[in-house]
Amino acid sequence: MNNAFETKASYKESTTVLRTQIKSLKSLVKLDKAQRATIKPIIDEKANMLKYISGMKTWNFGFEGGGWNSNVAKTKEESIKKAKKMYNASKHTQVSENSFRVATERDTQNLLSMFY
Repeated sequence: MNNAFETKASYKESTTVLRTQIKSLKSLVKLDKAQRATIKPIIDEKANMLKYISGMKTWNFGFEGGGWNSNVAKTKEESIKKAKKMYNASKHTQVSENSFRVATERDTQNLLSMFY
């Protein structure tokens, strides 16, 4: 699922697949109580994945000459585009495209520790 938010196309495909899966699974909820209890957690998990993939994410990235920053976008592709628009005007802040990643609390804390 990591590549689900790499590009706009993969984002769209992933959300469509998840929505279809959720809809199909919900149609099975009309089964007996035991089967419903089995399917409900799967539906909830798919719904949570859809919510995460569909939401805005913070992306950490680095610059060619060193340093880092972050921005917020739905996809990696969108994040790179925003960063280039904002920072590539200066030769000192050339964005390193292969450094983009969804920010985790640990990653961000590690980056921030460079300031202490």
